[in-house]
Amino acid sequence: MNLLLIFILLLGTIYSQGPNTDRPDIYGLINMLYLKADANLDGQITRAELSDVFQAFDKNSDGTVTNGEFEELWMALTSQTQALANANFHLADLNDDKVIDQKDYPIVYTVFDLNHDGAVSSREFVQKWEDIVRETPFAVLFERSDKNHDEFLTQAEFRTFFQSFDMDGNHRIDNREFDAGWAHADFALQSDADSLFRYIDSNGDHYITDADMDKLFGQYNANADDKLSLQEIIVMKSLLMLNPVGPGGK
Repeated sequence: MNLLLIFILLLGTIYSQGPNTDRPDIYGLINMLYLKADANLDGQITRAELSDVFQAFDKNSDGTVTNGEFEELWMALTSQTQALANANFHLADLNDDKVIDQKDYPIVYTVFDLNHDGAVSSREFVQKWEDIVRETPFAVLFERSDKNHDEFLTQAEFRTFFQSFDMDGNHRIDNREFDAGWAHADFALQSDADSLFRYIDSNGDHYITDADMDKLFGQYNANADDKLSLQEIIVMKSLLMLNPVGPGGK
């Protein structure tokens, strides 16, 4: 069956899950997508099957998925914002050529093959999509902070990473503002916001300041080139899984 049709058929089931009828269960979407992608139900996703997941977004069937094509269907499927749809597109466009196509699919398969055994199991498929759900907030905030659109964040740009959360404009962000900004941006889990705030607030003063962001920049500037790429930024998703104890040990 055409995978685009499968996506549309899934919507009725996904929207019926859970108390929030205005937004689908993204994890339900991941699980059901796996069942539909694994065409022969053998518990493994082949390279062709994984490619089909992304090719379903190719609205005009020209062999490439543009940002516009991806955003349109992703927003229809998930009711997520355009910013989140755009972030998911960039996370799949692994060679940064502004389209998702045959050049990306082998790289994508390698990314999903978490144990590097040459095959993608059901567990790997679901786990990687859950990782992507947690990566998307960082991709959205990266786009907001990349003022000169050069695909890198300088230390000065990184200081503005959470600037959109600063409701009172005092150049520091408290826990209430952080939670509200996270929720307003429609990021996945509110518990993630709390864990992330506590980690970044390394001195325990209950604010995220330029000093906190400078410390975090140094932590993720692994290659010491004084700028952060999207791939360096999304590694921050690991902070969402930590206990709420920051680098200062509070």
